[in-house]
Amino acid sequence: MIKGIIFDKDGTLFSFAETWGAWCERLVEELSPHDEALQQELAEAVGYDKRNRSFAPGSSVVNASADETMHILSGLLPGKSAAQIEAVGLRLLDALPLHPVTDLQSLFTALAGSGIVLGVATNDYEAVARDHLTQLSVIDKFDFVCGFDSGYGSKPEPGMIYAFCEHTGCDPHEVAMVGDSTHDLRAGRAAGVGLAVGVLTGPAEYADLIADAHAVVSDISVLPELIQNYRSIKPS
Repeated sequence: MIKGIIFDKDGTLFSFAETWGAWCERLVEELSPHDEALQQELAEAVGYDKRNRSFAPGSSVVNASADETMHILSGLLPGKSAAQIEAVGLRLLDALPLHPVTDLQSLFTALAGSGIVLGVATNDYEAVARDHLTQLSVIDKFDFVCGFDSGYGSKPEPGMIYAFCEHTGCDPHEVAMVGDSTHDLRAGRAAGVGLAVGVLTGPAEYADLIADAHAVVSDISVLPELIQNYRSIKPS
């Protein structure tokens, strides 16, 4: 039986494009305020399409840890270190728009009420994740929250999931990993989770996710039904 669910954050709990598109727009404009060509180059380097305001499935903003994205940008900005760019990026995280993919309060109340323990594992900063969950008044539903900077590594490595299991007492095969990217699903597979669930609320499409998932669903709102029917699913 599934006893715990660990969620990715962006693209899984929150609509990816609205939040991180706004962040990318602000970041590249501040890093190169009078150079549109360089803004375009910076955006493309991290997998963001300024013209269409969309992300490529392989975007570092989608998949990689936040510090990896900062190092990519610093390589295109001589004289600016990754730490300096990180300081700008962190400042711009204030007041970002958050668009939940569904009624998170109701969903997490239902899942927690059925005895399932919940966690978040994000390649964003832990403090940012906690702030976002607090803004939506759902932080109290989670037994565990970690980011790439929490000391457990980053996805697609399995360390975050192992930490969740240690914290909650779940075995990996009793856990579902839910995310919108291959990094999320591969982390789950590497940890040996019982159920790896891809969601289509990020940039990735069904074909991008299905090879690494036991199931791919429209969004997290269907999780109660999916978990209830878990015994009819035969993970490979």
